[in-house]
Amino acid sequence: MVWYDEKLMTYDFYDKMNSTNTINHLENLKIHIMKTGWKRLILIWDNASYHVSQTVLNYINTQKDWLTIIHLPKKAPYLNPNERRVNQQIKSDVCANRFYDHIEKLKDAVSEYLDTRFGIWYYDIIYDT
Repeated sequence: MVWYDEKLMTYDFYDKMNSTNTINHLENLKIHIMKTGWKRLILIWDNASYHVSQTVLNYINTQKDWLTIIHLPKKAPYLNPNERRVNQQIKSDVCANRFYDHIEKLKDAVSEYLDTRFGIWYYDIIYDT
């Protein structure tokens, strides 16, 4: 789940991705979208089980006013630039040949890496989560 403080949107990590966490993440995105005045979010997703579960599909069908999902074909990771450009880059730049004695240190290292590479998302509203 992504959590918010007074000035910035920070990265948070799920212990496990599942339908509930996927919907929670989409709800957080919806709040951000509505508060920033964007009209629509278009997500391009792979076919992870939690992306195509009936629970998530039912939720998506009720969000047509702001959300469009485009599913990539099955077994086509080469069509997902996130797999190569972000995930593999994190593995090589943050995880390779490094030992983190606690998961929180790894999470902090990944968050710092994402902030450095992609910037911190600033905004002017406060969310209660």
